[in-house]
Amino acid sequence: MSRIEVIQEAPLTDDPLYAHEIIGYVLVTCKELGMERYHGDHLAVQTAIQIKKTSPKVAERAFNNASSLSKTKGMGVGELMKWSKAKSLMKKPVAQEILDRISADEELDSKEVSEIQAAGYLSLAALELNFLSGQLTPLEMEFNYQLRVLPPDKANTFGLNFLGLELEEN
Repeated sequence: MSRIEVIQEAPLTDDPLYAHEIIGYVLVTCKELGMERYHGDHLAVQTAIQIKKTSPKVAERAFNNASSLSKTKGMGVGELMKWSKAKSLMKKPVAQEILDRISADEELDSKEVSEIQAAGYLSLAALELNFLSGQLTPLEMEFNYQLRVLPPDKANTFGLNFLGLELEEN
């Protein structure tokens, strides 16, 4: 079954995801899209920051209005200049201090949002990092696909490993 068929047969739902799973899904999404490693790392961190600072309702609206939301950042030469600057800033690894702050955030440990809200947080994060508006649709589609094919426990493990945390045994 093609990626498009998987996405069409299983659109995003209100099923819950935890923040560490979302981070893992974002990392895998970026890898599958062939993004430079640190771009994906920065996007995962910014997604976690968005989960922390933005309400679930705003994230859900962001997902439902993604196409119009991307236009608020501008288009054309200005958008390209912002993206060029953002790319140069994302060539370096995420600062350890930022990773430590996210990994120490107990509220984020237990934060649960829907798949739809998670996609909204991802869009908001991409816009915050000045991703091009044309990059949002493939990003959202691949994220949805990964939600269908990558087991949540693996995504959680990827997210925890990225933050330097260990999986707690039950």
